[in-house]
Amino acid sequence: MEIKKQIVPILFFLMILFLATYQDFPLMNNFGEIARSPIVFFSPFMLIYILSHKKIIFSKYLSYWISYLIYLFFLSIACLYLIKILNGSLEVFYENLVIKTLKMLVYPIVGIIFYQFIYVVLKQLKNPLYVVFHALLLLQLFTIVWLAFEIYFLKKPISFMSFIHANPIKYWRVRLWTLEESWTGTILILLTFFPVYFLYKLNLYRWKRALTITASVIIFISYVIVSESKGFLVLVMICVLPLAFQFIKKHKYLRRISFILAGFILALFVVAVINLRDVMFDQFNNSITFGTRFTSIYAAIDVFLHSYIGVGYSGFVNFYPQSIEAAMNSGVFDGFNLQEIKAYLSTTKALSTKSEFFDNLIFGGIVYLYFFYKFFIQRYYNLSKIARQETYFLRIPLLFIILAGIIYITYHIKYEVWLFLAFLDFVQEYYYKNAEPTKETT
Repeated sequence: MEIKKQIVPILFFLMILFLATYQDFPLMNNFGEIARSPIVFFSPFMLIYILSHKKIIFSKYLSYWISYLIYLFFLSIACLYLIKILNGSLEVFYENLVIKTLKMLVYPIVGIIFYQFIYVVLKQLKNPLYVVFHALLLLQLFTIVWLAFEIYFLKKPISFMSFIHANPIKYWRVRLWTLEESWTGTILILLTFFPVYFLYKLNLYRWKRALTITASVIIFISYVIVSESKGFLVLVMICVLPLAFQFIKKHKYLRRISFILAGFILALFVVAVINLRDVMFDQFNNSITFGTRFTSIYAAIDVFLHSYIGVGYSGFVNFYPQSIEAAMNSGVFDGFNLQEIKAYLSTTKALSTKSEFFDNLIFGGIVYLYFFYKFFIQRYYNLSKIARQETYFLRIPLLFIILAGIIYITYHIKYEVWLFLAFLDFVQEYYYKNAEPTKETT
């Protein structure tokens, strides 16, 4: 295939990839947290594109998400009525709960639009795997250059490209074009493993294959060495490296050098352990992260135990801070730095458990647990049943995303997550049934 014929789709998808991973947009200062990603400004045009098709087909997984959101919408309305009875007012921390609920609904609505947009675009592209691969390869190369500069400037008094961030202050860790380091894990894991998947599905020139593998190795190793993200390092040890070793053992060619590769993986494991140990020892009693995480999880479980069906978005704003206050008064978390979590007792700004799973455990209760199983766990299980070696390079980032959403991130503006999941929908429903590998021509 002549790459010249695909240059426009490749550049278009590259733009989508970058917009999905750009998560500290300066317009956030004008339009609020939802504008931390530029995707929200493009979502109306994406919706128009989706509606321009005479027949709109949702994947079964997206149908689960839409159904879950409808449930949350009606539950939020019901909880507004309950809060009005209990408090005599719909204001919490001087903010109207109706307005706050509508703001919180914007996140999943934009996420669904973006998810469906990617799904539709992949269906419309003439050679979708070819286009996505080359867009990913270009983003890999851009990321390597960016990482090199950012690592170089880590110990310097000036920041690298600080003007692209909403708050251009000096940041002492690698964060790419996101708010903070913890947000980079899903992006870098996708850029490490996702492109390798296409090496099995496309007949590419050898130099492209070598370039892709080299880029993946550079991105992964360089970030593992400098990372101070506790969640990222833990997941590298418990899911990424073990699955990578499992792939090596099942690969008929790599088995011959499995001893060497096992040593390489062990070395990465040791580096991750050392980094994690240093971070843990240095921050356990002083960092606000541990106090926020432990207290918020305790409070989330407390709210869930008092309302198994969930409390919706409106109830989250009202009841979650009350549970935080009860947790802090219990004395269990007195040894931790609770400075950040205390702010949740006076404002609704950035109110969250810092975990997608525990946020939604409060929002949707047991209904969310059912959704979580159908949308994430069953997807991973079905992907694991496909007897193809290349699926390891989809399973590794998928498992990382699932566990990261449980341990340390939310998906509010993590549009690379929705892009990847939409791609999985497309692959599972179309590619494995119909498509053949695409050949390049000179």
